[in-house]
Amino acid sequence: MNKEQIFVLAYFGKGKIVPRIFFWKGKVIKVEKLTYSWKTVDEGGIKIHFSIISGSFYYHLLYSLSSSRWYLIDVESTVI
Repeated sequence: MNKEQIFVLAYFGKGKIVPRIFFWKGKVIKVEKLTYSWKTVDEGGIKIHFSIISGSFYYHLLYSLSSSRWYLIDVESTVI
């Protein structure tokens, strides 16, 4: 999957960024669980990655600090 720009409602405060809801392919997806977050740095600046669960899917979201944009990086089913 190529990264796809998305719209995210998130909490920004106390040194944290926490995605709550995002919009993808006409759907509103509620973040049920944030399983992990990490930072990377590249020529475009600092990126914050989020691994989340909603329903029966894992989502990998990315927030770019330099552009203030959100991206969906990957989606995987939690069902084997």
